[in-house]
Amino acid sequence: MQKKLGDMLVDEGVLSLDKLQDALEEQKDSGKRLGEVIIEMQLAVEEEVMDALAKQLGIEKIDLYEAQIDLDAAKLISPDMIQRHQAFPIKIEGSNLLVAMVDPLNLLAIDDIRLSTGFEVSPRIASPHALKFAFDKLFGVSHEAEKSLELFKQDQINKGFIIDDTILDKQTLSEVEQAPIVKLVETILNGAVDYKASDIHLEPKEDKMEVRYRVDGMLQRILTVPRNAIPAVTARLKILARLDTSERRMPQDGRISVKIRENEIDIRFSTLPTVFGEKIVMRLLNKSSALLTLQDLGFDEDELPVFEEMVEQPHGIILVTGPTGSGKSTTLVAALDKIANETNNVVTMEDPVEYLLPKINQVHVNRKVGLTFASGLRTIMRQDPDIIMVGEIRDPETADLAVQAALTGHLVFSTLHTNDAPGAIPRLVNMEVPPYLINATVSGIMAQRLTRKLCPQCKKSYEPSEEELEIISSAYDLSTLDKAPIIYKARGCKFCNHVGYRGRAGIFEIFRMSNKLRELIVRETGIHAIKNLARQEGMQTLFESGIKKVLKGETSMEELLRVARPDYEQAGEEGFEPTTDRAGKLREAAPKLAEVETNI
Repeated sequence: MQKKLGDMLVDEGVLSLDKLQDALEEQKDSGKRLGEVIIEMQLAVEEEVMDALAKQLGIEKIDLYEAQIDLDAAKLISPDMIQRHQAFPIKIEGSNLLVAMVDPLNLLAIDDIRLSTGFEVSPRIASPHALKFAFDKLFGVSHEAEKSLELFKQDQINKGFIIDDTILDKQTLSEVEQAPIVKLVETILNGAVDYKASDIHLEPKEDKMEVRYRVDGMLQRILTVPRNAIPAVTARLKILARLDTSERRMPQDGRISVKIRENEIDIRFSTLPTVFGEKIVMRLLNKSSALLTLQDLGFDEDELPVFEEMVEQPHGIILVTGPTGSGKSTTLVAALDKIANETNNVVTMEDPVEYLLPKINQVHVNRKVGLTFASGLRTIMRQDPDIIMVGEIRDPETADLAVQAALTGHLVFSTLHTNDAPGAIPRLVNMEVPPYLINATVSGIMAQRLTRKLCPQCKKSYEPSEEELEIISSAYDLSTLDKAPIIYKARGCKFCNHVGYRGRAGIFEIFRMSNKLRELIVRETGIHAIKNLARQEGMQTLFESGIKKVLKGETSMEELLRVARPDYEQAGEEGFEPTTDRAGKLREAAPKLAEVETNI
């Protein structure tokens, strides 16, 4: 009788019985193979699971990260068939075709490949991640882009001309509708979805255009477009965004809605004229992506209950702060999804709507027809709401309407652009909200950032240096640890594309309004006084939240210092220049600036 995979991993000391039980429970819910579940839950590394599977099935394992793949063999079956059967041809040996397969016992796939190629199939077992790596290498974005560019170049040579950046007439516009450029643009968009990128940057240089994807918050260069193809690529994208293809001196904004890999993708499109041409940035929003729950966002065990208690208030204002791209909207929508039910009316104003939620009434901001956050919020108040979410408070009018909604018994969620949670107080004052109304309406504020998570396959442990220990001890009481701390750093491997990180999680600073803080805000709205009192009452800073993730091995010290620094968190009041003084100095400088402008 064949031994089960889980039992083999337990016998070899890879898994404990408890961990195996957890994996089996998850497998029941997900319906995935046990090996995939174990790898996804990070209970074992991929190599250990594949070794056990190969031993269990009696089929040789192949490492697609290192294997030499015969391109002629790989092209014997279509890319669609490769993905459908999760099977990748490696090389031809006489009348046999070596095929790497995720499921080497899939007789239907083996028969299909045999009939399509005429070769007998000799299966080898490979992991899903390794097969995807091989597929992307041969049929991914760079490879497909090169093919499209070669076709485009040949097409231009055949027609006797090459497009340059000075030509953009009817002839050029007809060119961009032809197959090579259409295929190239599709490849760039498809590749961004495959990479799980949040943004695409197309940046013109003197002799080329660089295409970069933002993955896990960091930009990665993917491919380059030659100079002669730039106008056609730019024009094709502008046509998709319904923009003026002849206007290249002024910035333009648009939207593209497209279906990629069975996913509905909404793309926010922006152009910016630069010295070498128009820079294009596209923000990708996957409408088909699954909504993250609060548990998925990276809250620590002592942070989640505090935030959940905050969002379950009957009325008031809950604010989430942070820079663009820090996950504020995702957090708010996850909170709304938790508290929305059939007994309440939840309405949101978003720009844009990122996740579609069945229990919530969602409104998309449309400034072209006058539907702004402020005008939308005013209308929502006539819709008998219980809970309101305003995508962003960015002007005094929206701030005033949010305060009025909270005063009349509604629970209001929104975001602000501030560096930390206490910074939201002076920001509201700056938007003409009186301190006494802040006290009456604001229930809590949370600042957040996103840190990249270390790749579990290759992260390397080490003892922190004296300097690192000093930084850690400034934010965490090391005496509570049973032994000397061990932290981890990124190394990079085949599983994370040699980046060292896979995925992101949040770090949080939760500010709960108390009676003492309300009394202070009436007298003083300076950020440092508010922050010092909040910390005395137990508020944990962003850096302190991140240090706990460093000690748990979830992220590295370098990554934490990239997004939150202790010197900023612990800045005291000494040497702080009040806002009023800065404003006064700016007013003094104004006549001098005017004189300079007059003399230009």
